[in-house]
Amino acid sequence: MMKRVGINMIFLSMLAMAAPAYAEDALVCETQSVHFKWREYRCPLTVNASAQNIRFKADFTGSHDDTRLSISLSLDGLPVTCGKDSKTWLNGEDSEASDVSLECKFVLDGAAGSQRMLRAVVNIYHAGFLGIQLSAP
Repeated sequence: MMKRVGINMIFLSMLAMAAPAYAEDALVCETQSVHFKWREYRCPLTVNASAQNIRFKADFTGSHDDTRLSISLSLDGLPVTCGKDSKTWLNGEDSEASDVSLECKFVLDGAAGSQRMLRAVVNIYHAGFLGIQLSAP
Protein backbone atom coordinates (compact mmCIF):
# COMPACT_ATOMS: atom_id res chain seq x y z
CA MET A 1 0.00 0.00 0.00
CA MET A 2 2.80 2.45 0.89
CA LYS A 3 4.52 1.68 -2.43
CA ARG A 4 1.36 2.67 -4.32
CA VAL A 5 1.09 5.91 -2.32
CA GLY A 6 4.73 6.68 -3.15
CA ILE A 7 4.18 6.07 -6.85
CA ASN A 8 1.09 8.29 -6.82
CA MET A 9 3.06 11.06 -5.09
CA ILE A 10 5.79 10.89 -7.74
CA PHE A 11 3.20 11.03 -10.55
CA LEU A 12 1.42 14.00 -8.96
CA SER A 13 4.70 15.87 -8.49
CA MET A 14 5.51 15.29 -12.19
CA LEU A 15 2.16 16.78 -13.16
CA ALA A 16 2.72 19.76 -10.87
CA MET A 17 6.11 20.38 -12.47
CA ALA A 18 4.47 20.41 -15.90
CA ALA A 19 2.00 23.12 -14.87
CA PRO A 20 3.06 26.51 -16.24
CA ALA A 21 3.24 29.74 -14.31
CA TYR A 22 0.81 31.95 -16.19
CA ALA A 23 1.00 35.70 -16.63
CA GLU A 24 -1.98 37.92 -17.47
CA ASP A 25 -1.46 37.42 -21.21
CA ALA A 26 -0.98 33.67 -20.86
CA LEU A 27 -3.08 31.11 -22.69
CA VAL A 28 -4.09 27.70 -21.39
CA CYS A 29 -2.60 24.37 -22.48
CA GLU A 30 -3.72 20.89 -21.45
CA THR A 31 -1.13 18.22 -20.73
CA GLN A 32 -1.79 15.22 -22.99
CA SER A 33 1.18 12.98 -22.17
CA VAL A 34 3.93 13.05 -19.57
CA HIS A 35 7.05 10.94 -19.91
CA PHE A 36 10.55 11.51 -18.53
CA LYS A 37 11.87 12.00 -22.11
CA TRP A 38 8.99 14.04 -23.56
CA ARG A 39 5.80 15.95 -22.86
CA GLU A 40 2.86 16.65 -25.16
CA TYR A 41 0.43 19.56 -24.87
CA ARG A 42 -2.76 20.65 -26.64
CA CYS A 43 -3.57 24.35 -26.56
CA PRO A 44 -6.88 25.67 -27.94
CA LEU A 45 -6.53 29.11 -29.53
CA THR A 46 -9.18 31.59 -30.70
CA VAL A 47 -8.26 33.84 -33.61
CA ASN A 48 -8.62 37.60 -33.00
CA ALA A 49 -9.72 40.17 -35.58
CA SER A 50 -6.06 40.87 -36.40
CA ALA A 51 -2.93 38.73 -36.59
CA GLN A 52 -1.74 37.80 -33.10
CA ASN A 53 1.83 37.11 -31.97
CA ILE A 54 2.06 33.86 -30.00
CA ARG A 55 5.01 32.55 -27.98
CA PHE A 56 5.43 28.97 -26.74
CA LYS A 57 8.26 28.63 -24.23
CA ALA A 58 9.70 25.58 -22.42
CA ASP A 59 12.08 25.96 -19.47
CA PHE A 60 14.71 23.47 -18.30
CA THR A 61 17.40 23.17 -15.66
CA GLY A 62 20.59 21.14 -15.40
CA SER A 63 21.78 21.66 -18.97
CA HIS A 64 25.28 20.37 -19.68
CA ASP A 65 27.48 19.13 -22.53
CA ASP A 66 25.37 16.08 -23.46
CA THR A 67 21.94 17.69 -23.06
CA ARG A 68 19.61 17.52 -26.07
CA LEU A 69 16.32 19.41 -26.10
CA SER A 70 13.76 20.29 -28.76
CA ILE A 71 10.24 21.56 -29.23
CA SER A 72 8.00 20.99 -32.24
CA LEU A 73 4.65 22.65 -32.80
CA SER A 74 1.77 22.04 -35.18
CA LEU A 75 -1.39 24.07 -35.72
CA ASP A 76 -4.44 22.08 -36.81
CA GLY A 77 -2.10 19.26 -37.85
CA LEU A 78 0.26 21.40 -39.95
CA PRO A 79 3.82 22.25 -38.84
CA VAL A 80 4.29 25.72 -37.33
CA THR A 81 7.04 27.86 -38.84
CA CYS A 82 8.74 29.60 -35.93
CA GLY A 83 10.10 33.13 -36.30
CA LYS A 84 13.81 33.71 -36.94
CA ASP A 85 14.39 34.83 -33.33
CA SER A 86 13.04 31.50 -32.01
CA LYS A 87 15.19 28.75 -30.50
CA THR A 88 13.58 25.33 -30.95
CA TRP A 89 16.48 22.99 -30.19
CA LEU A 90 19.60 22.73 -28.09
CA ASN A 91 22.44 20.24 -28.39
CA GLY A 92 25.11 20.14 -25.69
CA GLU A 93 24.86 23.64 -24.26
CA ASP A 94 26.73 24.04 -21.00
CA SER A 95 26.02 27.24 -19.08
CA GLU A 96 27.08 28.41 -15.63
CA ALA A 97 23.50 28.77 -14.45
CA SER A 98 22.51 25.51 -16.23
CA ASP A 99 19.00 26.91 -16.82
CA VAL A 100 17.97 27.11 -20.47
CA SER A 101 14.80 27.83 -22.45
CA LEU A 102 13.47 26.97 -25.87
CA GLU A 103 10.81 29.04 -27.57
CA CYS A 104 8.82 29.33 -30.75
CA LYS A 105 7.34 32.66 -31.80
CA PHE A 106 4.73 32.66 -34.55
CA VAL A 107 1.78 34.63 -35.86
CA LEU A 108 -1.77 33.32 -35.46
CA ASP A 109 -4.17 34.54 -38.10
CA GLY A 110 -7.37 33.45 -39.81
CA ALA A 111 -11.06 34.26 -39.58
CA ALA A 112 -11.87 36.18 -36.40
CA GLY A 113 -13.44 33.94 -33.77
CA SER A 114 -12.32 30.69 -35.40
CA GLN A 115 -10.92 27.97 -33.18
CA ARG A 116 -7.43 26.52 -33.81
CA MET A 117 -5.60 23.72 -31.99
CA LEU A 118 -1.91 24.02 -31.21
CA ARG A 119 -0.05 20.78 -30.44
CA ALA A 120 3.36 21.04 -28.80
CA VAL A 121 5.85 18.24 -28.16
CA VAL A 122 8.79 18.89 -25.83
CA ASN A 123 11.68 16.38 -26.11
CA ILE A 124 14.08 16.12 -23.16
CA TYR A 125 17.43 14.35 -22.79
CA HIS A 126 19.74 14.96 -19.82
CA ALA A 127 18.01 18.01 -18.32
CA GLY A 128 15.30 18.73 -15.79
CA PHE A 129 11.97 19.96 -17.16
CA LEU A 130 10.58 23.01 -15.35
CA GLY A 131 7.45 23.89 -17.32
CA ILE A 132 5.89 25.65 -20.30
CA GLN A 133 4.26 28.97 -20.98
CA LEU A 134 2.05 29.92 -23.91
CA SER A 135 1.42 33.64 -24.23
CA ALA A 136 0.26 36.37 -26.55
CA PRO A 137 2.71 39.16 -25.71
